[in-house]
Amino acid sequence: MKTTTLSVLLAALLMSSVAQANSQFVALLGTYQGNGCDGVKRIGNFTNWLGRQPDFVLDFVASDSWQSMQGDANWASKCWSHQPREVVFSVPMLVNDHSTLAEGASGKFDDQFRQLAETLVKNGFGHSVIRLGWEFNGGWYPWAAKKDPDNWVKYWRRIVTTMRAVPGAAFLFDWCSAQGYQQIPAPNVYPGDEYVDVIGYDLYNQIWLKEKPTPEQRWNQLLTQAYGLNWLSDFATRHAKPISIPEWATGSRPDGHRGEDDDLFIDRMAQWIRQHNVAYHAYWDYHAKDFDGKLSDGRRPRSAAAFSKAFRNPTAQFNERATP
Repeated sequence: MKTTTLSVLLAALLMSSVAQANSQFVALLGTYQGNGCDGVKRIGNFTNWLGRQPDFVLDFVASDSWQSMQGDANWASKCWSHQPREVVFSVPMLVNDHSTLAEGASGKFDDQFRQLAETLVKNGFGHSVIRLGWEFNGGWYPWAAKKDPDNWVKYWRRIVTTMRAVPGAAFLFDWCSAQGYQQIPAPNVYPGDEYVDVIGYDLYNQIWLKEKPTPEQRWNQLLTQAYGLNWLSDFATRHAKPISIPEWATGSRPDGHRGEDDDLFIDRMAQWIRQHNVAYHAYWDYHAKDFDGKLSDGRRPRSAAAFSKAFRNPTAQFNERATP
């Protein structure tokens, strides 16, 4: 098996055809364990549970204010700089101060993203993946694309151009939608191949049906729903881009729309990742208020066993993918 870093893998995938990429590389495994130094403290528990190091970690940059965004990016990247792994940084396009997409598209916040890029370069993360404005097709973040689709696209392009221009920067940009339709079709705000390096997709084991679904029904819905996994595969192939799944999990959520301990979901996700042009994926092994997907604490034993079987040994995953 050929081992590689996240940035090297993505560069190779971007230079290769989908078929070539699938025969040469295995999708890299990551996890979310918390922001910055909190995540650093917890990553050892995940490693001990799974029996291997994750290839990278997922992290989030704060969106409370522009000041907190800059401070959090500096703090988090310094925390991870002492770890032998790469980071996918989830970066907000707007903060919670009533700023608008039109203001961003006009260049009002260029200095913020230039400073952010300079900070990441200074702290050793100039080759990182930037998951910019994640889950943009939903309505729960300030940068929701439905508010102003045209300026959302213009603003994305402006941010990418600004960050790429910083000396020492070699960022790759992940255009990551939330699963399904949400509030706007994701393709309506695709910024163009020049400004996107990876087609990302967040997927949780949750659906809304009148009757309580079986695990098989839930999985089929995740595949075939409007802008589901089948769409993701087709869209990424049409644009010749690798796929990422920066957040995925089974578990619980307060409103009951959940899969809980669902080993079928884990098995099918592992199979889907192996059979498609997925560059990297990160399991949400974290107890959050809106979704608890923790596997490493023993509360979901069937799912935990399925995950360990699928991802503990990357060589086995590689061999299955490479088999004609």
